[in-house]
Amino acid sequence: MDPPTANDTNEEPYPGHDETNYKYMDMAKEIHTKYPLIDGHNDLPYAVRCCFDMKWSQLNLEKNHTGMKVDGCPWEALHTDIPRLQQGGVGGQFWSVYIPTAGGYNNNNIQDGVPVVDPATAIAFTLEQIDIVHRMCEIYPNQFELVDKADDILRIFHEKKNNSNGGGNNNKIASLIGIEGGHQIGGSLRALRMFYKLGVRYMTLTHNGGPGWADPACNIDGSWLKTPTIENGAGLDAEFGVAVVTEMNRIGMMIDLSHVHHQTMHTTLDVTMAPVIFSHSSTRALCRHPRDVPDDVLVRLKQNGGLCMIVFLSKFVAGEFWVAGGKVGATILEVADHVDRVVEIAGIDHVGIGGDYDGGDVFARGLEDVSKYPSLTCELLKRGYNEEQLSKILGLNIIRVLKKCEDISREMKSQPIKYPIGEAHWGDELYETNKMKEDKLFKN
Repeated sequence: MDPPTANDTNEEPYPGHDETNYKYMDMAKEIHTKYPLIDGHNDLPYAVRCCFDMKWSQLNLEKNHTGMKVDGCPWEALHTDIPRLQQGGVGGQFWSVYIPTAGGYNNNNIQDGVPVVDPATAIAFTLEQIDIVHRMCEIYPNQFELVDKADDILRIFHEKKNNSNGGGNNNKIASLIGIEGGHQIGGSLRALRMFYKLGVRYMTLTHNGGPGWADPACNIDGSWLKTPTIENGAGLDAEFGVAVVTEMNRIGMMIDLSHVHHQTMHTTLDVTMAPVIFSHSSTRALCRHPRDVPDDVLVRLKQNGGLCMIVFLSKFVAGEFWVAGGKVGATILEVADHVDRVVEIAGIDHVGIGGDYDGGDVFARGLEDVSKYPSLTCELLKRGYNEEQLSKILGLNIIRVLKKCEDISREMKSQPIKYPIGEAHWGDELYETNKMKEDKLFKN
């Protein structure tokens, strides 16, 4: 049969989309059966909190929610559900457990005129977000399995592949957790360690506004932070910030530099002993957004062994602009351009995928939800990427980084007490110390 062509109403997501998918989709889907596609960032847990009051009884993930409007959802309809995850060939997912830095939390901590979440609330809300992921894996045990190690991702994927060949019904997606902001540990390295034990495998050092010990790319109101404010422009506090990075290395938690100021990126790379990731970012050379990664950092990413996982949100891919046909925003073509840029500067071993689904409104056309990953594979095949290169982009790169972090953790723990054991604390105390109690006693 003849390949489909665009009709007069220009309904295809971008010119040439249908023809590219027609030519390469069978090959793309075959590659997806051989190698796990692991997305670095999906905000479904926050959508469950905002739109369903954290009640799984109100959301059936086994139903395809394409185009179904959801009350309270800023982007109207969910981007994620089980049928579309399976259609997209997802083998592993880092679920983001996120709470905003700002909001009406009934406290007196004000930053740029905006109330900032207090430490105790941050920890409590983050625990609730982690529970959402745990409950999801319990409610849908045949679709999701919470994993602790990189090897578990491959185990689940191979079990899925073997069951598919043998008629089994295991379609599990390896599920991991990422914390999207250093403010969520409430200034406590003790909380950081406990989050790791609950399945958290990366933490973004800062979201908008920051935790105070690391400078963000954007202020709490979303405006750009042009000049870093911490440690004479270093972007990372020399005591607590460095302690967080070192302790993350020691326990095996990946450091995520999405959302951080570019100087914070450099200082963190100076300090860390393990590879870092950008769980959902693109390249600043192609999109002048402070959330994206400059070329000089990509050069260092190659030296560090880390990974830039390309985001699909249009404003981080191509900014706010109008394109042919009167449609706004980026397409798969621009997303693939960012993949090309990371490969050009850092190399094929340092690029991955971090869609940021259910974390924003306008996604690149052709990548509107979690079912669309094979379309990106089609575009990359069209550009000449071979199977080995695609296997790395899809998931083998992030598995390598996670394994390396696990190795470094074992090495650090095997040494005599040489590294900080995480007794530092930042900001307001969450509890009364003995000294504080003593002072109260004598005052009475």
